[in-house]
Amino acid sequence: MTKEFQIRGFTNWIKLFTYISATVLLMINNNLNKLTYIIPIIVLIFFTNYSRDYFLVSKNKPIGYVWASIALEMLLIISIGVIDKNDFNLLLFFICVSSTVIIHPFIYSIFLVSSYIVSMFFIDALKNGFETMAQSFLPMIFNYGVSIAFVVGMSYLVKVQIREKEKLAKMKDELEEAYKKLIEKSAIAEKLSVEQERTRMAREIHDTLAHTLTTLIVQLEACKKLTALDPSRLPAELEKAQKLSRSGFNDVKRSIKALRPQAMEEKSFFASINVIINETMESTKVKITLNNLLPKDIKLPSQIEIALFRVIQESITNSVRHGQASEIQIHMEKENYTLKLSIFDNGIGCTSMKKGYGTQGIQERIEGLKGTVEFSSSVGEGFKTKALIPCEVV
Repeated sequence: MTKEFQIRGFTNWIKLFTYISATVLLMINNNLNKLTYIIPIIVLIFFTNYSRDYFLVSKNKPIGYVWASIALEMLLIISIGVIDKNDFNLLLFFICVSSTVIIHPFIYSIFLVSSYIVSMFFIDALKNGFETMAQSFLPMIFNYGVSIAFVVGMSYLVKVQIREKEKLAKMKDELEEAYKKLIEKSAIAEKLSVEQERTRMAREIHDTLAHTLTTLIVQLEACKKLTALDPSRLPAELEKAQKLSRSGFNDVKRSIKALRPQAMEEKSFFASINVIINETMESTKVKITLNNLLPKDIKLPSQIEIALFRVIQESITNSVRHGQASEIQIHMEKENYTLKLSIFDNGIGCTSMKKGYGTQGIQERIEGLKGTVEFSSSVGEGFKTKALIPCEVV
């Protein structure tokens, strides 16, 4: 069965008004004997029509029951036409065909109209004879046709309006539901974004502080030894430590503001790498070798430059602080559309790989660029970091 359309309140009032009007007209124009038949039939028509609308249709009963209800109502209406000579049964037919047009497919109403007109011609022939019926054939076609066409047309317009209102109501419900889901997803995305930003900021501060404090600790330890061995060098070393602490402090402030590292703001990417390498070698006496096989004119995306800078910085810090390395080698090269970064040290190594905040930060940075990173180590064999980053820069 096709989808039924609910009849709005105003159509119910029209139906009730039409039933009352038809009943009053029939009572005025017929004698008591005929009314004893007509009134019960109108009551049956009334209950048949309303029971079909509110029981069969609303409860999605099988279409056979609906057809039976329509056929019963038509028979009752036609029976009034047999009894009454004034064609007031046409008003009752208007209700039947109007309800059918509004609720059911349009083909149903065509069947009803054809059945009613044929029945009325047959009844007129029985009452007045076939010759009289033949003479009044065209006037009857015109009268019935115009009035029925008007009712069917108006009913169809009501059906279209109901259908459009239901579509708008459905669209409104769908939009409200989509809006609720969007708000929920937006809240989740905002929460996730905040968490990601917190993680990123924590990683930025950790990378900066870890490198600066490690170098500063080594510098201060050297100063302690110089107080006994060579006090004349102490002011210069303390000056270096002071500059290093100030640089680290500025880096922390810039990280909080989500800016690039200070070294990268003042210098190019490769020059920035050389700065942290030279500072570390001066402060710790660790030998660091940079094998840069990247093209000299290559221009890496900013996010890749920052990630590489922080990964190299963190790796140097880990090698000095945890690995106690004396030599560190850094290799950078590009093969096709992949950027390769390898960092090796000759530190003490380790037997089990436990990811700390530093190595976890390295992994998150590389994976954030859709790359991969591997860590490997063994006792006495140092620590190795290998990262592969997709890079379409030629």
